[in-house]
Amino acid sequence: MIWAIIAIGFLVPVAVGLLTRFQPMIAGFLWPAVVAILTAIYVFGIETRALGEEPQKIAITFYALFSLVGGVPGGLVGWILQHKRLTRQAG
Repeated sequence: MIWAIIAIGFLVPVAVGLLTRFQPMIAGFLWPAVVAILTAIYVFGIETRALGEEPQKIAITFYALFSLVGGVPGGLVGWILQHKRLTRQAG
């Protein structure tokens, strides 16, 4: 599960950089925020808990940090690939 979160966090900025003109580094830093928001929606709204049981709030930070671990290098790779593609088109 952790490796899947890291891999998706890596691939999202690379895909954003290759398919759009949006900056991959920004996507790499925004992706963990998206993951944290979706995790919070799940933890507080969807997850079933026993009566009196606290929500697993640590999951929000946990998933967001692992998304950041993949998102930052993915943003860098996406930026490099986007830069190479744009300079090849201009030249």
